[in-house]
Amino acid sequence: MKIKSLAKENNYTPSQLPFVPTSYTESDQFAFEPVECSLVEYTVKSMPDNKAPGIDKVPIRVIKDCLPVIAPWITSIINKSLVNNIFPSAWKIAEVILILKEGGHEQANNNRPISLPPVLSKVCERVALNQLTSYLTINRRLSLHQSGNKTWHSTETSLIHSTGSILKEIDQKKVTAVILLDMSKAFDSINHNILLAKLEDVGVSSSCLTWFRSYLSERYQAVRINSTLSEKFSVVSGVPQGSILGPLLFSIYVNDLPSATKTCSFESYVDDTKLLLSFHINDSNAALVDLNEDLIRIRNWCFDNLLLLNPGRIKLMVYGSRQMLARLPEFRLSLLGKELTPAATVKDLGVMFDPILSFDNYILSTVWSCKSSLCQINRAKHAFNKNLLVTVINVLVFSKLYYCSSLWPTLPAVTYPAFKGSRISQHE
Repeated sequence: MKIKSLAKENNYTPSQLPFVPTSYTESDQFAFEPVECSLVEYTVKSMPDNKAPGIDKVPIRVIKDCLPVIAPWITSIINKSLVNNIFPSAWKIAEVILILKEGGHEQANNNRPISLPPVLSKVCERVALNQLTSYLTINRRLSLHQSGNKTWHSTETSLIHSTGSILKEIDQKKVTAVILLDMSKAFDSINHNILLAKLEDVGVSSSCLTWFRSYLSERYQAVRINSTLSEKFSVVSGVPQGSILGPLLFSIYVNDLPSATKTCSFESYVDDTKLLLSFHINDSNAALVDLNEDLIRIRNWCFDNLLLLNPGRIKLMVYGSRQMLARLPEFRLSLLGKELTPAATVKDLGVMFDPILSFDNYILSTVWSCKSSLCQINRAKHAFNKNLLVTVINVLVFSKLYYCSSLWPTLPAVTYPAFKGSRISQHE
C-alpha cells in the first residue's frame, strides 16, 4: 500500500494500536427510531426532480407519481432496515457514469466518475442522516473546527471566519502563515473498521453500528458507457460516492484530526483543511519550528488513519500588510520531501487569495469570466425565451458574482475597467 511505503520512507511506523472510542452510558448513545409514513412522503417530495436514477433506472418522478400508493411500503422497508440493522442489498449497487473533464475519453484520468445509487437508498439514508445529525448537534459531538455538513455553515461562512481572524492579526502587526492541505482520494480511502470505531466514539450504539456495518459492507458498482454496463465489482473501502450519508461519515472520520495539532489553529470544510499560525516578524524562526512540528503531527495522523497527503498540491501562503511582508525573512517548510514556499496566490474553496487580502486578482478574473459568459449568451439569446434566458444568466453570471461576495469589497465600476461598458455595469 502506498501509504505504508510512504510512512516507511519517512521513518514513521504507523500505530498498531486500534482507535479507542469514548465510552457512553446507554442513555447517552444514539439509536435509530422508526419513522412515520408522512415523514417518508415529505422526504421523497423534497428531493429534486432532476436527480439521475441508479442502476434500477427508476427515476424520482415515477416514485413521486406513485407515492400515495407506495409510501406505506417504502416506510415499512425503511423501518425494518433500521430495526433489524440491515441495509437492503439491492440498494448497495451503484452505477458509475463518466463525465469528460478534458481531452479524450480514452485516457482514464480525463474522466470524472459519477456514482449513482438507487433513489430509494437515498430516501433511507436521508432518514438516517436526519436522526444522526440531530443527535450529534444536540450533544455537540462534532468538532467546532469543521464547517462542512452543518446547518447555517457554508464555504462562505468558513472563509469569513478564517479571513476575519487573519485581518485581526494584521491589525496587531502580525503575519499569518496558512497551509492548505490536500488529501488524495480522501473519501475513497476511508477504512471501514476505523470509521466504525469513530462512529462509536461520537456515541453511536452497538446496534446502530451493526446497521452502519451492513451499510458499508458488500457494496458493488458497475460502470456504464453509453448503453454498455460492465460487470459488478466490489467496493472494499471508502464511503459510498453519491450517497447522502457519505459527507457526514467523512466528517466523523476526521473528527479528531484537529487534536493532532498543538500550536496551529485548524479550520476544515469537509476535506479542505488548513492550518493557521500568526506571529510577529521577530518570531518567524520559532513559528517555522512550530509549523513544521504540527505538519509532522498531521502527517503521522494521516498515516495512522490510512489517508494520503498529496505534497504536490499542498500550498503555503503568508498574509500580512505590505510593510510586514517586506520585513519577513526567508520562509520555507518541508513535508514528505516537498519544499513549501510562500505562494503569490492560492485558491481556497474556490476563492483566489493574495498575501495582502486585496482580492484584486479574484475580482478581475470573476469579471472577465462573467463578461465572457455574457458574450456567449448574447450570441444565442434569440434562441431562448425570457424565463430561460434569466435562468441561464443566473447560472453562468450571477452565481459567480454572488459566490462568497461578502469577502471582497464592493467597488464601483470605474475602479475596475473590465466593468466599463459591460452589461453588468449597465444593470447595477
